[in-house]
Formats: sequence, C-alpha cells, structure tokens
Amino acid sequence: MLRETILRDNPQHWWRWFLLGGLSAIAVVNLAPPDARPLLCSLAELATIAGLAAGIRINRPPQRLSWLIVLIAVTLLTGTKLLQRVDVLFGLPVPLPPAAVDWLFLAVYLLLAAALGVLPLHGRHRTKLTNATEVGILACTVVVLAWSGVIDPVLDAFADDGVVAVTASLLPMLGLLMVTTTARRVLTAGMRTPSGVLTVLALISLLAGDTIGMATRLDNGATFGASPSMLGWLIGTLLLATAALHPSAAVDPAPTESPSRGVVAHGYVLLILVGPIATAISLLRELHQPARLMALDVVVPLAATTVTAVLLVFRLTAVARVAEQRATTLDARTAALEIALGEQMTLRRELSHQATHDPLTGLPNRALFGDSVESALGAGQPATLLLFDLDGFKDVNDRYGHEVGDELLVALSERVQGVVAPPHLLARLGGDEFAVLLRDTDHETSVRYAEAILAAVRRPFRVCPYQLYTAASLGLRPLEDEVGTARLLGDADLALYAAKEAGRDQFVCYDPQLRTRHLAQARMVDRLREALDEDQFSVFYQPVVDLQTGRWVGVEALARWESFSPDQFIPAAEDSGLIVALGTWVLRQACRDAAAWHRDHGTRVAVNVSVHQLREANFTVVVESALADSGLPPSALTLEITESVLLGTGMPRAITHLAELRRAGVRVAIDDFGTGFSSLAYLQELPIDTIKIDRAFVPCAQPGDARQFALVRTIVQLARGFRLGTVVEGIETSWQSRVLRLLGCQLGQGYYYSKPIPAAAMTAELAPQSAPA
Repeated sequence: MLRETILRDNPQHWWRWFLLGGLSAIAVVNLAPPDARPLLCSLAELATIAGLAAGIRINRPPQRLSWLIVLIAVTLLTGTKLLQRVDVLFGLPVPLPPAAVDWLFLAVYLLLAAALGVLPLHGRHRTKLTNATEVGILACTVVVLAWSGVIDPVLDAFADDGVVAVTASLLPMLGLLMVTTTARRVLTAGMRTPSGVLTVLALISLLAGDTIGMATRLDNGATFGASPSMLGWLIGTLLLATAALHPSAAVDPAPTESPSRGVVAHGYVLLILVGPIATAISLLRELHQPARLMALDVVVPLAATTVTAVLLVFRLTAVARVAEQRATTLDARTAALEIALGEQMTLRRELSHQATHDPLTGLPNRALFGDSVESALGAGQPATLLLFDLDGFKDVNDRYGHEVGDELLVALSERVQGVVAPPHLLARLGGDEFAVLLRDTDHETSVRYAEAILAAVRRPFRVCPYQLYTAASLGLRPLEDEVGTARLLGDADLALYAAKEAGRDQFVCYDPQLRTRHLAQARMVDRLREALDEDQFSVFYQPVVDLQTGRWVGVEALARWESFSPDQFIPAAEDSGLIVALGTWVLRQACRDAAAWHRDHGTRVAVNVSVHQLREANFTVVVESALADSGLPPSALTLEITESVLLGTGMPRAITHLAELRRAGVRVAIDDFGTGFSSLAYLQELPIDTIKIDRAFVPCAQPGDARQFALVRTIVQLARGFRLGTVVEGIETSWQSRVLRLLGCQLGQGYYYSKPIPAAAMTAELAPQSAPA
C-alpha cells in the first residue's frame, strides 16, 4: 500500500526529461565529428554522475549502500576516461599506461558486481543456501557461455598480451553475470519496480557495448560514429542515473509471487543443456587447434556443467523440502480448519440455544414460547395458555437477596416441569413470570393442570439455609385461531392480575369482561391526566369530633372529582402512579385551607398519604414546602397512612420520612387499622401517634355485637398501652356514638356528624364550633 501511495502521489516526473535529454545527448555524441566527441562524451558522463548523485540524495533509497557503490564505480570509470582524454582535451600526455586502464575497467566491473550483491533478496521460503545455489547455477551457466563465446577466442587472439587477454575476457563474463543475477532478482525475487527494470536495461547496455566492442577488436573492424563500448557505457550509465532518479527507487520493493513450478523446471532444463551445447560449439570451432587447447575447451565447459548439475541437485532437494513442509503445513491447517469448523458449529448451537432459552433456568424464553404458540395456533388442535407468577417474590429478593431469589426460581421451574411434562411446554418469560402451553387439552384438563401447578408452588422450598413458603397467581386463556399470540398473552396477563386482585394464590379464567374493565381503567387514567392538567379536582372535608364534648376538633381532607366517585378514580390513580401528583395537590390545598381554620379555631387537618408518595425520595421536602407556603404549623397536620406501607421495599424509606416529619411536629395516624397485614410489633417500630379504627369494627344495635364491643375495647386499651390516640370511622347513629364513648374512644367521624363538605361550607360550620384544640 505504501509503495502504490508513493508512486501515485509523487508529482516529480522530471526523471523523464533527464532520460530524454540524456538520449538526445548520446545521439549528438554519436553523430558529432570525431574531434568533438571526447569533449561531448566527457560532458555527458559528468551529467550522468550528477544525475546519479541527485537521485540518491532525493530518493534516499533503502539500498543506499548499493547505490553509493554504483556512484563510486561510475565516478572512478569516468575519471579514468577523462585521464585517457587529457591529450585530446588539454594537449597533455596521458598519465596512465594502457595496462592500468584495463585493470581500472576490471575494478569498476567488480565494484558494480559488489553493488548488485548488496541488493536485498525478497521472496517466500528462501534461505541463504537457496540463494547461493541459484546464484551458483547462474554463475556456472555464465562461465560456459563466456568461455565458449568470448574467453576462448580472446585467449587465441591475445595470447601474447596477458593483461588484455584477462581483462578482455573477464569484462563480458562479469557483465553477463551481473545481467543474469540482476534479472533474476527483478523478475523472480520481488524487485519488479521501474527502478529495478531500468537497472537491468543499464547492465544489458553495458554488456552489449562491451561484447560488440570486443568482437570488433578481435576482427580489427571499423565502426560508424562512437565506439560500441562508449555507446554502451553512455547508455548504461544514463539508465543507472535514471533508475536512481525514479520515485520507485525510494520504495522498499515488496515480494511478489514466485513463478510456477513448470516455469522453474523448464528454466533448469535449459541451464543444464547450455553446457553440452556450448561444449559442442567450442569443439566444432577448435577442430584444427592443438590438442592442449581442445582439451581445455572440453574440460572447462564440462566442469562448469558438472557443478551446475550438483547445484541443481541441492536446489531440487530444497524444493522437495519446501514442498514437504508445505504439505505438512497444509495438513495441519486442514486439521485446524476442521477443528475450527467443529468449534464454530458448537458455538452456533450454543448461541442459538442462548437466543431461545433462559440462561438461569434453561427453560424456553419468551421468543421461543411465542413461536410455539404460533405453531399451536397453526396446528388447529385445542390448546391452553397458562400464565403465572409468584406472590410476593419481590419480598424474597429484598429479604434474602437475589441469589436466594434465583435459586428459588430454579427450584420452582424444576418442580413445575414435573407437573407439565412434554408435550406440554414450560417457559420463563422474565423475572418470576412463567408460562405454560398445554397442547391438545380441553378446558377441564387445563383447570386440573392449573390447580396442580398452584398446589406444587404452595409446598415449601428448601433454598440454601432457608425454607420458603410461596404461592402463585395464575391466569388461564384457551387458544383461539382468530386471536394472535400477543393478544393471547395479554389476555392471560389480565386473568393473572384478576387472580391477584381476588386475593392471590388462585387462578382466574379469562373473560372478555376483564379486557373491558382494563380498557375502562386505561380510559380512566387518561381522564385523570387531563383532570390534573385542567385542575378539575377539589378537596372536601369531613369533621373529626370529640366524642365526649361533641366539638369539631379537626377535619379529614378528601379528594373529590365531579365526574367520578373516589372508589372509581382512586384505585386507577394508585395503579397508574398518578396518585403521587394527586396526593401532592391535595396536601398543598388542604394546608392552605386549614391554615385559617387552625388560626381561628385551633382546627387540625388530616391528609391521606399513599404508599407511593412515601416511596418518593423528596416526600419530606414536599410536606415541609406545603407547610411553609401555607403558614400551617406542623403540629396542626396529621398524615394518615395505611398498613400497606409496611410491605415492600419502600418500608425503610417510608419510616425515615415519617420519623423526620414527627420530629418536626407533624402527627402520623394509621388508617383502617386491623384490616391489613400489620402486627403488634409494628406499633412499636412505626413512628405513629394515632390509630384510626376501621368502620368494620363499629358495633351495630344487634345481639351479636358483643364480640365487636370486646374487639373495640381491646383496640382502645391496646392504643392506650402504646400511648396512642384513637379515632373511630363510620359513626352513623347516635347510639353508636354513645356506645363508642362508653368504650373509651376519644374521637370519631362519620355521617352522623357530617358528610364531607367543601372548604367554604366547612368555614361556615366551624364558626359556631370554635373551641380550643
């Protein structure tokens, strides 16, 4: 990616102008008069050195050492050529003998070969032994070709001049070796960049020039224009400088794919055939030479061919080893792939199971249960849907912790599975809510299953160190083809809550009237919201009377709505949570109305408080704000609570609120005492001041009232023992008032004294009732 980015984003294209300018200069040198050629050739060579140095400096190639050696070699040879031309350029004698020049040419070629040896080799599965083997094969092939085509003729032509013979024979051989080695790197080892290709072309140019020049020298022939050696040198150095200037010289070459095995095999066959063919050609040419030279012509090519064969054996052994390693790796990868596929299938099954089953109990979850209900609807067979949850499960979590609650759910699921075995389906929908799909069952059978489930849940559970007693409420809904799954679950849920409202620990069969009542309650909630927004509520007051004197010492604030009775809208407000907003509004209004009554008559006011209000974190602040805004003293306010505050997670917060308000002077009364879930222990724990005896305990004028007399007397004595006041509700007659007064009750209220009346009427009634609190 880096390579392509550099080649694409580098805007420098002037290397092309350098190449075109150099080729033009070489053409000028070739066509120039003989007297001008030395000067033009020297200028072209100096420009080439400058371009080469500029390319190394600008691109900073990763193979910088290689390029520096090339620069040194080109500079050394150019300097040698300049020294050769001092007589033509400056009229000075040549300071170097011809033999030294030949040795310098050989040294330059050795430097170029060393530079190419520094270039890195890329490729997969390549080791130092592999590289050395391939280089050796190429070298032997070059020796055979060079011996047959160049060295042997040179030795014959220059037998009397050893220096010329050595240099003239070694230079083409070194050139051919450099070309083949570099071409191998470029074409097979991953250096296939424009810079690498230009380098190969440069070496081919040098080799061609030297070879043609040597052939001309052997034949004493004449050439047109500049000598082939000079042209080859100029073109070769120009291409080297262009390769250094090209932007691809700055990129570390990336490995490319190795050639196919067929290509490699055919290449090795050709290399093997080079030796015999070259030897045969040499023998045909040397038929008339002395026996010594003929023997040498045979020994050298055959020796090189033998070495090539040995190296090929090593190379093929390495190839076989690599193939074996690849086969082993492939087998290992195949085995690993099979294991991975197996693990993937297992993971897929686990994920599928997790997506359709409850992680705690392992039962089907809501999604899978819904699909099962859909299938049952499509089958057209009679089926029944049961929906149940535990009564008071939240208290188990609050009292014993969620770990115990989870263990209880697991034990419950195992027990119920023993009741509804397959083909029936038990599922956990969430929390403590479970569902059962009874397949191919009629109504009577479904009822028996419902009773069996409730009986199983009633039996105590041994969970950790605790023995827990539970019960469940259950809703039953037969499946109908025209009713969808969501509607069926909703109907069963309505039946379940009907069972809870009916007293829990029982089941209720779905009836369309349940949905009618549910929709009516939903409409009631909507109307309640509108009434709160539009201020449609009012507060009525019922007096609290001193039974000994008959004076009105207090009032109870009661919410009223012109459209509905309290029995209709108060339960809807409780269930929807709107009781918090309604209760707050009643509290503030009652404090405002009672402030003047308390100031003028000493009248106290009692306000009913819902358990939902007591669970609010800011309830104390709400009460204090209502008192402060109205100017009503805290001692003139009584908060009436029901015994339901003793249930659920809100009890600690409720007690905290009540205790804090009592310290501020507000009084607390328990409303409807004796009808809820309280115990005598709570009379000690709760911060209360008064007990309000429910109307159910008020005696009637009948012979059977003796028990009620005793019960009322007991409650009054109990209150006195705890130093609590008493208020009796529901006094309807003068006889009840007199009896309750004789039983020791202090205060009472009811229709005998007054129905709830508006605030204005209460103000008028309190005027003649003025008495100290």
